[in-house]
Amino acid sequence: MSKTNPKEARIQAIPMFADADRKALERLVEPADEVTVPAGHVLTQQGQHHHELFIIESGTAEVVVDGKTVADIPAGQMIGELSLFDRGSASATVRAATEMTLMVLPYNRVDQIMDDNPTMVRAVAAELAARLRAMDARAH
Repeated sequence: MSKTNPKEARIQAIPMFADADRKALERLVEPADEVTVPAGHVLTQQGQHHHELFIIESGTAEVVVDGKTVADIPAGQMIGELSLFDRGSASATVRAATEMTLMVLPYNRVDQIMDDNPTMVRAVAAELAARLRAMDARAH
């Protein structure tokens, strides 16, 4: 039995990836770059296209729509998952509220992994649905 890669263990600790099988985790973390960004660093810019998914390992991001902060995203969550599905432009600017450590995954690699792992697609879709419901609740 091989030892679990530390990056795999950190990804599996994120609730939406908790049920992913080992092969899926290996394929997910292999292309992932780990980066640390300072507070204020812009990860996505509203209206612009980007090509990667961010998984927050530590720190907090803030979501800004039309110049107004509308939400915070804590560690264990993703950034860029909406554009993962439709390749549309970013619906919000997301910037680091604190120093952050992130795993950065190119969309094309995530696509390949999700094609082979429908449970991962369901997990990401459930996360998206939860965020949309939370945003809707804040708006009303």
